[in-house]
Amino acid sequence: MADPLSAAEQARIQQLATVFHRIGEERMKDLGLYNHALQVEAVGFRPWNGWLAGVLVTPWFMNFVMLPIDPANGLGGAELGSRRRIDLPKGQVIFVVGEVEEVGYYLSYSIHSPMGEFPDHAKASTTAWATVGTFFMEPGEEPQKACGFGWGVNKGM
Repeated sequence: MADPLSAAEQARIQQLATVFHRIGEERMKDLGLYNHALQVEAVGFRPWNGWLAGVLVTPWFMNFVMLPIDPANGLGGAELGSRRRIDLPKGQVIFVVGEVEEVGYYLSYSIHSPMGEFPDHAKASTTAWATVGTFFMEPGEEPQKACGFGWGVNKGM
C-alpha cells in the first residue's frame, strides 16, 4: 500500500494540475489535438523513492509522471527532452525530462497522446486509474483496486 501524502505533497500535485490546466487554456485549447471533453486531473499520485509518481490526464495527453518531492532537488542538470531510465517495480521505464513553470523538472512517460479516443472525461479518468497501479506492480503480480487521490482542475476555474 502507498504511503499517505503529506499536505505539502498534496499541494505540489495540485500545483502540477493547476499549471497544466493553465497551459491548456493559454496554449493548447485551439490546437486540433486538444479534446474539449476532457479536463486536467492528477490520478493516483503517491510518494515513491523521493518522487511523487502518478498519472497526469490532460485534454492533449495522458502521461505517467514522476515529480521530485522536493523541487530544489531538480534532476541534476539533466537536459530538457533527454531520457532517463528509472527502475520501477514493474521494470525499467524510459522517461523524458520536462520542465514547467512553477513546478520545475519532472519525468514523463507517454501513455496516450493525443486524447481523441476518449469520448468523455470519465473514460479518460477510469483509464488513468486502471493504469497507474500497474507501474508499481512486480512482474506477474495481480492488480489491486485503485487507491490514492485524484486532483482534478475543472475548466471553470
